[in-house]
Amino acid sequence: MNQNNLPKHRRNSPPIIDIADLNKRYQMGETLVHALRGVSLTIHPGEYVAIIGASGSGKSTLMNMIGLLDRPTRGSYKIRGKETNSLAKNDQADMRNQEIGFIFQRFNLLARAMAVRQVELPLFYAGITGSQSRKMAIDALTRVGLVQRIDHRPEQLSGGQQQRVAIARALVNNPSILLADEPTG
Repeated sequence: MNQNNLPKHRRNSPPIIDIADLNKRYQMGETLVHALRGVSLTIHPGEYVAIIGASGSGKSTLMNMIGLLDRPTRGSYKIRGKETNSLAKNDQADMRNQEIGFIFQRFNLLARAMAVRQVELPLFYAGITGSQSRKMAIDALTRVGLVQRIDHRPEQLSGGQQQRVAIARALVNNPSILLADEPTG
């Protein structure tokens, strides 16, 4: 394809996600389940992609692969040109922390932690602590309209407010990939 026919954000821009022939099989008792069969997908910076399909079609499995929460049985998955399948678990965890933000369907908030601590958590794993992490967390909560709720625990927040805490937590590291599970997507 001619580069001039591509949208501006894709011209001369390597893909952020490059998946080729991804397969995932699970053994469930005596049954071999083919969750993914030959999935190929390329996503460039700035693109928004929705993965839709019937229940049991492999959407969650693919999202777990993209989020580096599971490994494929076969195929290639690169983030910014770096093959992820050959990375050690710790290296995958580092890449996940640096490149990927998650907004889970059930938010996965810690019951006893205040909103600001929820958002600081990924920063801790990135090695950012103290006043810098607190400032970054407050900035993220401000962006989602929750600065007045930084000292509230999940049970003190409405469902929508909990969702916004989860969004702030996903965005605080400025990830290059944001994964949002339904209905957040």
